[in-house]
Amino acid sequence: MIGTESAAFNQQAALAQFGEFALRSDDLDAILQHACRLVGNALGTHLAKVMELQSDGTTMLVRAGVGWKSDVVGIAKVRAGERTAEHYALQTVEPVVSPNIATESRFDYPDFIRDNGVQALATVIIMGSHGHQPYGVLQVDSREPRAFTHDDMQFLRNYANLLAAAVERLRIVAELRERADEKARLLQELQHRVKNNLQTVMTLVGRAMRRAKNPEVVSVLRSVGDGIEALRLIHEKIYSLEGGGDRMCLGTYLAELVASLLNFHGKEVSAQVRLVTDIQRIEVAADTAVPFGLITSEFITNSLKYAFGGGAGTMGLKVENTGTGQVRITLWDDGQGLPAERSTGTGIRLIDGLARQAGATPTWSGDKGTCLVLIMPTPHSPPAAAPAVAKDAAFVPRLV
Repeated sequence: MIGTESAAFNQQAALAQFGEFALRSDDLDAILQHACRLVGNALGTHLAKVMELQSDGTTMLVRAGVGWKSDVVGIAKVRAGERTAEHYALQTVEPVVSPNIATESRFDYPDFIRDNGVQALATVIIMGSHGHQPYGVLQVDSREPRAFTHDDMQFLRNYANLLAAAVERLRIVAELRERADEKARLLQELQHRVKNNLQTVMTLVGRAMRRAKNPEVVSVLRSVGDGIEALRLIHEKIYSLEGGGDRMCLGTYLAELVASLLNFHGKEVSAQVRLVTDIQRIEVAADTAVPFGLITSEFITNSLKYAFGGGAGTMGLKVENTGTGQVRITLWDDGQGLPAERSTGTGIRLIDGLARQAGATPTWSGDKGTCLVLIMPTPHSPPAAAPAVAKDAAFVPRLV
């Protein structure tokens, strides 16, 4: 037996060490195993175990332990029947001490207890939170008869309460993670359905355009379709993001959007209009990408309508980090420029309003073709490992 003062010191140290470890770790198996090691050392038995109560309310599994043969921890199960110390502890919520199991008449013990040379043991309950069954019991076993003292049992109860708090914390964490995962799954499913619905609307708009005879009606439907395509593509991007995130490469999104819009405007347009891109990898949140997608859609629609007079031409998209805490997005065409009557038109007012919504400052020029420059603060995001740059490359739309 170890001295009283030394025992008290060891027990207090074990409580402190276990409390610190339990707060740092999110691994239940590691917490339970560490608990057994510390409590066995503190009481000088070097033999301890945690028995986890299973869902049937009577079966107990040796979930963790130290000092046992290889066929015990994670394997051995017992039934917490009426003649067991585990059943008594669960029913009374009181500690149970068997100082010498050879002379114990109250309880029966499983074979693995005797096979491992146990002659005495102390049992305390690991409580569950309100509305939940107890987690199980903490047992300290001794290979020689031992009368566990009142201080020993008080230490074990305090230790089991710390263990119960750790188990409950991890239960809550797991529950919150499960809820978060479920919400993320539902959100992704919603994005998928919205994407599919927008694709259906795009198909209907395309059919209406092909059937329409009035050029003004066709123009209006095409403009509506451009806006829908911007939204459809953003939902497609969100749905495809790994881990349920909402950040995407702005330049890639805008380049794919322009290519898709050219396809939507027909094979003749996509064959005559060349797209040149210069894109740096800049990640933004989806709600930031949406207004830029709508701005791009409006710019492309207006350029195709006014810039080239039905002939060939070039459009450009450049997305760059200026290195001064700003992102610059440039949309341009080499068409007829920006006539005075268009400088205050509905399309430009819409673009200016969307730019303000995105926190960007728009600047127009129209001497040689039309150019729109958008400046916004650099979004706060983790740096990309290897920026993907497609500089001055002709972007050939894929016909679908």
